[in-house]
Amino acid sequence: MRLSTQTPSTPRLRTTRTAQAQPAGATDEPTGTIVCVLSEVMGRHRVSQTALAQATGLRPATIHALYHDRTSSVTWDVLARLLMGLHALTHEPYEMGDLFRLR
Repeated sequence: MRLSTQTPSTPRLRTTRTAQAQPAGATDEPTGTIVCVLSEVMGRHRVSQTALAQATGLRPATIHALYHDRTSSVTWDVLARLLMGLHALTHEPYEMGDLFRLR
């Protein structure tokens, strides 16, 4: 027979988290999300993804990801190429706000 040399454990105190007060009108949801609306711009002018990829020198996969709003970030170089490529294909000046919206 083996005797235990361990001392009885001390009971743990259970703590509960209480909800912190939030200012009126505040929610846990983010205030907004930036979305790429390149598909709307391209559809308005009937510009294909292939044509935009050729005009910008960007990979077709990059254009596809932007078109379907599946990117988490965009570099300044990519943004500049998109704006210049759209201008070359549509002959209209574009700004960053034309490609992205806050929703």
